[in-house]
Amino acid sequence: FSFDAPALSTLTRVNAPATGSASVTVHGANFGAARYSAGGRLGHSACEASTWESDTALACRSVRGLTGTRTVAVTAGVRVGSLTEAFSFDAPALSTGTRANAPATGSASVT
Repeated sequence: FSFDAPALSTLTRVNAPATGSASVTVHGANFGAARYSAGGRLGHSACEASTWESDTALACRSVRGLTGTRTVAVTAGVRVGSLTEAFSFDAPALSTGTRANAPATGSASVT
């Protein structure tokens, strides 16, 4: 016999900072009947930690360094279900620079 693939429906949050360790809970169906049965991915990266909560919920903690919009996927056994472009990460932002002034001719180094 076979099992239905996970069917993802909603997320508890749809955006997180690129610094990682943001928790998101994926809701849906067919995530497995036991704690060892499911895992999550944000884009091509496995969750830093996945916690099976029930057949309809899986908690995932994001890894650091991801940017842009990502597909969310849940694997239960060998079956995979996904939501395309469902989760996004903030782009890194520059907060300060060490050079306050530079010549108008260019070629100035900024760190």
